[in-house]
Amino acid sequence: MNIGIKIKEFRRQRDLTQEQLAEYLNVSVSAVSQWESGKTVPDVSTLLALANFFDVTLDELFDRASKDKEREMEKYYSLDREYANQGEVKNSLSLWREVTQKYPGDFNCLIKLAYSLEATLYIGEELEEIERNAKESIAICERILRDCTESDTRNSALQILVHLYSHEDLSIANEDAAVKYAMMAGSLFACREKLLEFAYFTEESKDKQKGIKHLNMLNYMDLLTMNLYYGKYESEEEKIRACNAALTLWSTLIYDANYQFFHCRIQKIYMCLARSYAKLQKQAETIEALKKALYHAKCYDNLPKEIMHYTSVFVSSATSDASGFSKNYTFTSEDDVIEFSKNKAFDFVRDSLDFDNA
Repeated sequence: MNIGIKIKEFRRQRDLTQEQLAEYLNVSVSAVSQWESGKTVPDVSTLLALANFFDVTLDELFDRASKDKEREMEKYYSLDREYANQGEVKNSLSLWREVTQKYPGDFNCLIKLAYSLEATLYIGEELEEIERNAKESIAICERILRDCTESDTRNSALQILVHLYSHEDLSIANEDAAVKYAMMAGSLFACREKLLEFAYFTEESKDKQKGIKHLNMLNYMDLLTMNLYYGKYESEEEKIRACNAALTLWSTLIYDANYQFFHCRIQKIYMCLARSYAKLQKQAETIEALKKALYHAKCYDNLPKEIMHYTSVFVSSATSDASGFSKNYTFTSEDDVIEFSKNKAFDFVRDSLDFDNA
């Protein structure tokens, strides 16, 4: 932020016109106008007069405090990304508790704290702790909706509120509240991601438009297939059909199997399949599903920590960067599958399950 913007900001806080400020400083109105437009800057003596007049320091006038905060916040965000990538939820929570104590009115920090509190629901905490964190997260999000005008932060608060109020295992579960907050969000066809497909229309921005369209297709597919394999069905046969439909959809969009981030989703589908096949005591199918789950888990764990393009022509303008992935657990995806396979439901294939050669 340049000094002209700060002068305008302080002037408006004092409810002064440019003419009135010029009169106080014994300068021309044109001089004030040129400062605020960034065409010129006040001389040294006038800078001191401005600081004294607005009762601020020169650092505040030059917005150095704001720049210092920006640099400090970037360090916090970088540390948070590191914690999220390693699944260190408690460290992330401690970080944002500390930061929000320092900047209690910063909505960006508050929404980070709300997300961290919500994440503790999935790391095996005691129910009493989970309930307390959920209630605190809700209180923060409702305060954000009351006081914050920034749309992204408000939408994040709505997402958390819907998730928490619809969490059946919590005492605060409330369908009416969940529906109320869900209805406050924008529609799928009017969301930012969809509208940007139309907003970029010039020859110069065609690559941006293509990148957004390809990323949207991946996200649409993610939503569609999760609805399939996490759905509730009347029989295991229907569940198996849903999981196989999800796999077919993914293999159609990403026909070359370069799934990048979505290896973790394919892993989950095969874990769902393994569970259903085991309930039907289908030995060969259960073993195959578990081995494929392990394969995709290893693919996910071994993704390079760098930006990589998808290679399917349908989504080739979208990218994936494993260094930015986040999770709610500290173990690897491979560990997840191995631990999952220890369930008693898989005892009937235990002797035939050779993960070492999977």
